[in-house]
Amino acid sequence: MLPMIARAQDPAIEFVDDLADKIISNVLTANVSRDVKLERFRSDFTAALDLKQIGQFVLGVYWRKATAEEKDAFLKSFMDFTTKVWADRFDMYQGQKIVFNGVRNADKNQYYVNSTIENNPPVEVIWRLKQKDGQYRIVDIVVEGVSMAMSYRNEYSSFLQTNGGSVAALAKELQTKSDNFKWTEK
Repeated sequence: MLPMIARAQDPAIEFVDDLADKIISNVLTANVSRDVKLERFRSDFTAALDLKQIGQFVLGVYWRKATAEEKDAFLKSFMDFTTKVWADRFDMYQGQKIVFNGVRNADKNQYYVNSTIENNPPVEVIWRLKQKDGQYRIVDIVVEGVSMAMSYRNEYSSFLQTNGGSVAALAKELQTKSDNFKWTEK
């Protein structure tokens, strides 16, 4: 087990806390349309992610086989769809408090920030961060033990296996899902 450091001033915790505060104030509690909320969320969320690393992990061996154009198309459609899914999940926010429980250093530049969303029942969220050149980026979010990156990898690997390994077909499928996305009714 990795040692826990429970310091409120830890830079990894500050990064996630600042992101959560920004999304809550600029998106979730802002008195603006859903379209404006989505664009604000997209801006904040994509700036906080290491999209290329996530995309490489999610595609696994298919990343190495894909052309530069296929990689770009996949990353764009993956982000479009993922942003809508996560914006919809965050849109259910109703003032719950996020409590940061500490940070674990996985290696010299990987960190796990442990948090709990005070809900009934509480929801455990672990933010996996990568630090490069003094900047933190999210490479995975684990909610109640379920890894976002691993879930996407499993789902997309299955799609790729049944579609001849075509990253272009996956990108098209994700863009179709994004274009047809239905918001959860409140």
